[in-house]
Amino acid sequence: MPETAVQRAIRRIMEYRCPRYDQITDIGLYSDQVIEAINTYIAPVRTADREQAITPAMINNYVKQKLLPAPVKKRYGREHLALLYCICLLKMVFSISEIRALLAIQTRTYPFPQAYDYFCTELEKALQATFSTRDFSAPSSAQQITPESELVRSAALSIANKLFTAKFLELYDNAE
Repeated sequence: MPETAVQRAIRRIMEYRCPRYDQITDIGLYSDQVIEAINTYIAPVRTADREQAITPAMINNYVKQKLLPAPVKKRYGREHLALLYCICLLKMVFSISEIRALLAIQTRTYPFPQAYDYFCTELEKALQATFSTRDFSAPSSAQQITPESELVRSAALSIANKLFTAKFLELYDNAE
């Protein structure tokens, strides 16, 4: 039996794995290379809306708004890419000021690579629960449950639920 569009979309989401901090290149990329990398990372979990995940203007605005450190000699490193990846996902649900607050809390509480990888783990778990079992009772992957770790977990679930809603609306719109 051939796979339906809904089954194919669910399978892609279920197979999605976030790039971990150590898997992100740290060679220093120019803006156009950053955009290509971020779009590649996010493509499986993007909806078909017309808005781009990231543009050069967005990157410049994130630097001006202090969401992202300035590039070094016009090059962006691993931390830049990881931050942009998070921002692109978080902006599906949260305002820029809310994202700024979330990032500030996490970077005050945990070293950035640890906070980033935890976000990735929780997002993958949230996607699995949202697109398969609808059971949200799985324990947190945090080594220690804190208000800060629960904040990340809640943000990941928000993204997963937004994506679930958007993907299914998109699929039903295309079926009509």
